[in-house]
Amino acid sequence: MNSEKPHTAEYESLTPLYARWMDDLLGGPIPRETRATCDDCAMCAKPGDPAAGEETFFDPAIKCCSTVPELSNFLVGGILAAGEADSGSDKQSVSGRESIVRRIKESGAVSPLGLGQSAAFKLIYENSDPAFGRSLSLRCPHYLEDSGRCGIRNHRPGICVTWFCKHVRGNVGRAFWRDWLEKLFIDVERSLGTWCVLKLDIGLEALREIYTPGGDGQPGALTAAQLDNRPNPARQRRIWGKWFGREEAFFVECARLVESLSWQQVLGICDPEANILASLTRRAYDRLVSDQVPPALKVGSFQLVQMTNGLSRVRSYSPLDPLDVPAPVMESLRYFDGRPTEEALGQIASEKGISLSANLVRKLCDFELLVAADAS
Repeated sequence: MNSEKPHTAEYESLTPLYARWMDDLLGGPIPRETRATCDDCAMCAKPGDPAAGEETFFDPAIKCCSTVPELSNFLVGGILAAGEADSGSDKQSVSGRESIVRRIKESGAVSPLGLGQSAAFKLIYENSDPAFGRSLSLRCPHYLEDSGRCGIRNHRPGICVTWFCKHVRGNVGRAFWRDWLEKLFIDVERSLGTWCVLKLDIGLEALREIYTPGGDGQPGALTAAQLDNRPNPARQRRIWGKWFGREEAFFVECARLVESLSWQQVLGICDPEANILASLTRRAYDRLVSDQVPPALKVGSFQLVQMTNGLSRVRSYSPLDPLDVPAPVMESLRYFDGRPTEEALGQIASEKGISLSANLVRKLCDFELLVAADAS
């Protein structure tokens, strides 16, 4: 997670700020999701892959960078400061900074709270699930075409930090990243963004404008400016208050305020829900790094997708992460009927002549082909 830990390739890389906070919360490194990487996207077709419909694979020019990320003010400031400090030595940071400056100047979804999604984009995105990873119209504005990398990687938001199409530990990994850590980061980003606005005093009139229901335009009806994602100069002046004309400086100051916070200070600033999510994230982490298998198992719920060459392809926790299971293993599942796990394994060995390793049984549990006997 950081340069002080040995064998960092074995651990997942968070942003520097989030890595420092999670070191304090989790007390240990996060195992790397080796089945989902940016440089070799697992959702893009490989040479030799059978022809498939356009909804099977992602476009390699898009991958999972298929949204306009909402960025809290302190993340925006971190990107601006990093790109300025590099002064051209780090092309990725400089390009990321330039893409942020464009959003600040050209987008209508900019406020002291950070950079949001335009109303038009939200409408399209919420009604385009099959297009994820496949439509250039949805591609992230911070995606670097020449390298296929993220221009804001060191300050990317929690929803990008925690998104993986496939997980080494199956649903155990998904639960840690998506159910709890993602929710924790989103809550922290929202709370700290609000805290920065209060600390930097934009003025009461600006606060009222930001938090007025409806804001810019009528709910449910998109104005011409919203459809084109054009800034509203009059409203921008109102919502920025004392900081109008110094928007970039405001964001950088937000980053400075947040960068110095310890994890305990973060929890003290955030609402009680963040503390609850932190506890649940820690519990999910403990499960992620545990090798334990339930003492009694039964067959879980999954979908048989394909049978070929002695393998059964099944889907369980995610349509993006199918699992190929050898026929002998599939035939052995029926032995797990709620009896003690060791007893089931013994009978499989005596009747089928095969020995299922502890790692294999754990994988079957991770992908929910097997679940705890007392699970609902």
